[in-house]
Amino acid sequence: MKPKFHTIAHHYTANLVIHFLGLHHINMGRLKVRTALYGKETYPATTMQDISTELQGWGVRHELKTAPCNITDATVFPTMAVVRIQDQEEEVLVIIESVEEQQVRLQYLSADVPTYAVDELTVLQYLDIKEVVVDKEFCEACAQEDLSKQDAYVDTIFAVEDFLSEEECKYMIDYCEQHNLFYRSMTGAADGSNEVTGHRTSYSAFITTCRQDTVFKDIVERAADLMEVEIARVEDLQCVRYGDGQEYRPHFDSFETGVKRKATLLVYLNDDFEGGETIFPEIGFSVSPKKGMALSFINLDEQHTDLIYSLHGGAPVTAGTKFACNIWIQL
Repeated sequence: MKPKFHTIAHHYTANLVIHFLGLHHINMGRLKVRTALYGKETYPATTMQDISTELQGWGVRHELKTAPCNITDATVFPTMAVVRIQDQEEEVLVIIESVEEQQVRLQYLSADVPTYAVDELTVLQYLDIKEVVVDKEFCEACAQEDLSKQDAYVDTIFAVEDFLSEEECKYMIDYCEQHNLFYRSMTGAADGSNEVTGHRTSYSAFITTCRQDTVFKDIVERAADLMEVEIARVEDLQCVRYGDGQEYRPHFDSFETGVKRKATLLVYLNDDFEGGETIFPEIGFSVSPKKGMALSFINLDEQHTDLIYSLHGGAPVTAGTKFACNIWIQL
């Protein structure tokens, strides 16, 4: 029931707030919104009260109505609410676009905009908006600061053509296929475990012999030289395979706990397919795969926290099969 923001779960709230502000013509800058919410003590479990506090400071005058509430009493839309849909136990943060003749219309970032009868939704909390007061100069300054930081991050991304030879690309693909190394890709869950999700529909193969195999060992050493790090900081190589329609929705390569990946070197092993671009949604940047090319980007800032702009993903493959290799550089 969540909008298709194409981000991992704990970034859902921030994206929803950013979109909500945009609907009210408030451009706070994506970085400022994210930083405010991520800085909460309860993060990643952001509460409606947390959101309400920030919105007050950003010029959305409102009262926070608490459960259960009658959404038909609201007068200013779109508004934000926590709802339970029919008999589902899960509470979902949504944007309510309008309420007309007992029909509640939810705002989604996709072609589908579901409408529910009032009695199909239990509204637990909602923002009873009184007025929207926008400090245009402040918003413009925030947006300009955001744009400057985006441009600065783009300047850190670089590509190296022919990082791998055609023979090395083929060797890696054949090695993983012949040794049956591919398994359904997994993503990190909030509790630190890994799980299969619809966010990542590819297949992955960890090459644990990369320190012994002469071809893979040479690739690891080459990566260490390029990224100017010790070989020990280079993780085991991971080969990934994307079939028709498979993708990896935007995500961060580092983890909130455990392994911290300072940078990523993504190497494309083939280009005889369609789609499959590497996308950076926060900076409006994408890269088309080219066989043997390595794409380098930084994941963490100086405080070792996720760089918002490093959010990236693999667009769906529309024809053929895509192969790539992830080379992660740890702190």
